[in-house]
Amino acid sequence: MIWRANIYAKCDYFNQRWLAFTGRGLEDELGDGWASGVHPDDHDRCVKVYREAFERREPFEMEYRLRRYDGEYRWVLDNGSPVHDDSGRFTGYLGSCVDVTERVEARATLARATLKDLGLGT
Repeated sequence: MIWRANIYAKCDYFNQRWLAFTGRGLEDELGDGWASGVHPDDHDRCVKVYREAFERREPFEMEYRLRRYDGEYRWVLDNGSPVHDDSGRFTGYLGSCVDVTERVEARATLARATLKDLGLGT
């Protein structure tokens, strides 16, 4: 899933794969609309990481839950990179998201098993 943000940190593009994943129209996602699909428990952290990276114009990577078209929240790995034109002028961000739900669930299962093996969990 691909997204793009302008110099004001407002998203101005989402590819068809993003729109199919969320089940929402482009007009719903533009600007800060995309953030309404972020899980409430992840929302503030997600927006903070995004805005702080944007202010510093540095790449970022984060995981958060994003609501899919069927209402299920899926873990995504979001990577954003600042973009500059040929003269070096900052023009915004380009990013991509990948569904990593199975990886996150496997990591949690492994952590629980390790705690259980150490006698620290049930």
